[in-house]
Amino acid sequence: MQRRLLILVVLSIIGCIAVACSGDDEAPSTSGPGATTDEAPRTHGLTEEEAGQVLATIGDREITVGEFAESIASKGPFLRARYNSPERRRELLDQMVRFELFAQEADRRGLDDLPEVQRTRKQVLIRRFLKQEYEDRIQLSDVTDADVQAYFDSHQDEFNKPEQVRASHIVFSSQATAQRVLHQLTASPSDMRLFRQLAEVHNTDPATRDRFGDIGFFSRPAERQADEPELPPEVAEAAFSMDTIGTIYPELVHTSQGWHIVKITGRRAPLHRTLEEASRPIRHRLWRERREQAVEDLVARLRSEADVHEDLALLDQVHIDIPEGNFPTVEAEVGAPGATPSGAAPGGGPAPSPSPSGAAPPATPPAHTGMQ
Repeated sequence: MQRRLLILVVLSIIGCIAVACSGDDEAPSTSGPGATTDEAPRTHGLTEEEAGQVLATIGDREITVGEFAESIASKGPFLRARYNSPERRRELLDQMVRFELFAQEADRRGLDDLPEVQRTRKQVLIRRFLKQEYEDRIQLSDVTDADVQAYFDSHQDEFNKPEQVRASHIVFSSQATAQRVLHQLTASPSDMRLFRQLAEVHNTDPATRDRFGDIGFFSRPAERQADEPELPPEVAEAAFSMDTIGTIYPELVHTSQGWHIVKITGRRAPLHRTLEEASRPIRHRLWRERREQAVEDLVARLRSEADVHEDLALLDQVHIDIPEGNFPTVEAEVGAPGATPSGAAPGGGPAPSPSPSGAAPPATPPAHTGMQ
């Protein structure tokens, strides 16, 4: 009975946790008689002394009032509002106690030594370390307007692009075979998989054979950009002559490579962006690159200081079981407008590196800039 009374008393102490629902870690200013200017700072409405009080003990593990308050504050605003009642707070405390009971029992059974547990522990440590060392120290505000201007001036091709289309092709050495496959495709124009299947069987172009004939985005021959794929001008002209995505050019296209069946799979309007329009994505890109470079510099330094030995020849001993049957080597449907091969960024560049926090990579950037 006394223990229950103690818990209720302590819970009443943190009644002001509702202040945390606003997301403000600062305690509201006091005014009126008796108010002092040197009052101890509060976190989640608690003084340091109040936060340090022991709310519950589980063996040698203590849950403090401050830890309990932090658990509430870490939740979303709608969930935080639930814990204004004593019943809900008791429910949360029970959950925290259960968590500790399970963790201690798992530890007693030796599960803490399992490889996957140690690996997860290391991942958490790494995320926390990188956040502290880089994400918290390298701020977006560190990128100056001069940095943005310099990038914009030296990368004009990213912000001014001509009209582009995306196409796939199947290249044949035999005109007769090419004509037969063209008739087969035009007879089933709505069959999206048929082109992929026939490209996998017949395409003789080594550059696109493993991508079901996907060429990628390209401009007209006279406006070709440096990062675009090289292809015969006849193929480019055939692709630009079609307006509807998914259309197959009605005739074979003959080039020095052979006989081409050409299908248009995407289209981009011309791009012209001002410094004002490009400033935000440039700033975020430079910020991200600085953090990533800082991490790479750290890795290089740690490798030079550590005793690292690698026997790369042993990599060949690893055998990977690959399922039988046809399965796509391109993650996105080639026939879909704007589809991007797996592991590549829009425009054919490499995929963005993971952020230093170990979180998922940023969402796919705008097609023209390659930036977030």
